[in-house]
Amino acid sequence: MSQRPPHISTDPSGPSLADLEQALQTTGQLSAVRRRDLRSAVARVAALLGEDPARLRLDLESVAARLSAVNPVAAGLSAKRLANIRSDFLAAVRQSGLHPVLPPAKSELSSHWQTMMGRLPAKRHRLGLARLARFASTARIDPAEIDDATLERFIGEVRRGSLHQNPNVLHRNVATIWNEVAVAFPDLGLAQVSKPCFRAPAKRIVWDTTAEAFRADVAKYLEWSAGADQFAEDARPRPLAPRTLKLRHNQIHAAITALVESGVPADSMACLGDLVRLDHFRRILRQRYEEAGRKANNFNRDLAEALIQIAREWVKVDHAHLAELKRLSGKMPMLPKGLTPKNKRSIAQFDDPEVVRRLLDLPAQLWTEVRRDPKPNFRTLARAQAALAIAMLTYMPVRSHNLHELMFGRHLFLHDGARATSSLEIPADEVKNKTTALSFDIPPKLAKMLLEYRDRIAPKVIARRPERVFINADGSPKSQAMVAILIKTYLSKRAGIVMTPHQFRHLGAKIILDDQAGAHELVRQFLGHKNLKTTTDFYAGLNTRRAGLHHQRLIEAAIAPRPAAQKARKKRPSHSSKARTEQANGW
Repeated sequence: MSQRPPHISTDPSGPSLADLEQALQTTGQLSAVRRRDLRSAVARVAALLGEDPARLRLDLESVAARLSAVNPVAAGLSAKRLANIRSDFLAAVRQSGLHPVLPPAKSELSSHWQTMMGRLPAKRHRLGLARLARFASTARIDPAEIDDATLERFIGEVRRGSLHQNPNVLHRNVATIWNEVAVAFPDLGLAQVSKPCFRAPAKRIVWDTTAEAFRADVAKYLEWSAGADQFAEDARPRPLAPRTLKLRHNQIHAAITALVESGVPADSMACLGDLVRLDHFRRILRQRYEEAGRKANNFNRDLAEALIQIAREWVKVDHAHLAELKRLSGKMPMLPKGLTPKNKRSIAQFDDPEVVRRLLDLPAQLWTEVRRDPKPNFRTLARAQAALAIAMLTYMPVRSHNLHELMFGRHLFLHDGARATSSLEIPADEVKNKTTALSFDIPPKLAKMLLEYRDRIAPKVIARRPERVFINADGSPKSQAMVAILIKTYLSKRAGIVMTPHQFRHLGAKIILDDQAGAHELVRQFLGHKNLKTTTDFYAGLNTRRAGLHHQRLIEAAIAPRPAAQKARKKRPSHSSKARTEQANGW
């Protein structure tokens, strides 16, 4: 790797982007046009990061991390334009000599690397190792000398000397491809390298390390909670839904993890009753409270309530014991009612009409691309599903699990006719609260998209009409997580909107309340809440804001300058009044 130039600033904080602009201005190796373009890229990077160039340090690792968070669509740029800005900025740094930069793409490879790269028939292998080959050629490292230490050094230089958005992913990809090449071409004498793992360490203990008796008791409890035998004498009055059972298992896992972290051996707990012993319950709450930074946490509060429910209906503790558990649970801080800060930030995006326009235009844009695809494949299918999901959630913000499970003929009733009405029907037993069925009329344009998807687009990929909306290319159902990723990815990359499927429900409430402040009953019916309190708990804060805006308008109207009073026109005196005036004056 090339050494740092001798004229680098000795300022311990390092040069700034203002220094970079000045260096470009004084260098004589650039044409006027190229100098202008590079300086423009430096200024644009500072603007995208919202910083004064004089206050922004020329630290490529930090700049790269911040640039990776910039959404080009939200910034009013195309992805290609942002890539060009990044490229020109890196060229400006390289030209200035103020900071070491990795060799450019056109740098020459050493003879050993040229020989090796020429042997690789797969484009994936050549592209995947190109950056490593340029680095190693500059550092005079032959392919046979590549090992774990060299790869670590290479990734370190990538972090410090490039704007790569995810060096960890690059590290794994290069290691994977390198090992593939080493196996495929043993005559090259390449040593395999370690494939790094960047997963965060597990936050919970391994489930199998708990006592077998404890796991058996948990299994019996979950089976009982699921209502395996509804006619048993001790059957649970209301079985828990599958999603709730999964949550309950996670809560038990989190509770026993907290207890172990507090100093209680995992194998000393033989049943669920050990979790709700008063001393153990206190330990669990204290450990969870400390891990949350002594702040309110909804999961911790729900965990305490779940353990109390287990103590009451499964362990069957006495009244005094249950009362003490409730008292301890009440000490856990509770988040204030209303939307979380994350959800507030999500819907705040839509205070900008331009963001609303991008959301509303996106399904039609994606659908145009789907229809123009001459050879539909799995990517076409995914794009069509993203368009349908975003359009449906915009008009009919159902819960994520209901969206994922939508089926033609069961939930979607489509009719192709000039005056026909298509509908979305979700039975009460499939809704979260099990009491409120959902029913929507599907807008005609969206109904036509669903018909075209079912009858023409999907069959070209899976060779038959689909029963479900969200399927894979082999016809199998797409998972709920993959549907969510699909929606979030297209919203972010194509519309510059950061949003989850569930947050469409908050957006729907915002749209209604923006039009009719205080219309909580309408929001309740629209979202399918069981009772009005749920709606007001979530969205009362939105009304507070609207009341404040209304008050602001009243104040501004009161202090607004009044229009100048029109001068009263002088009336010409009538004949009789004129005569009286003259008589009075003795004329």
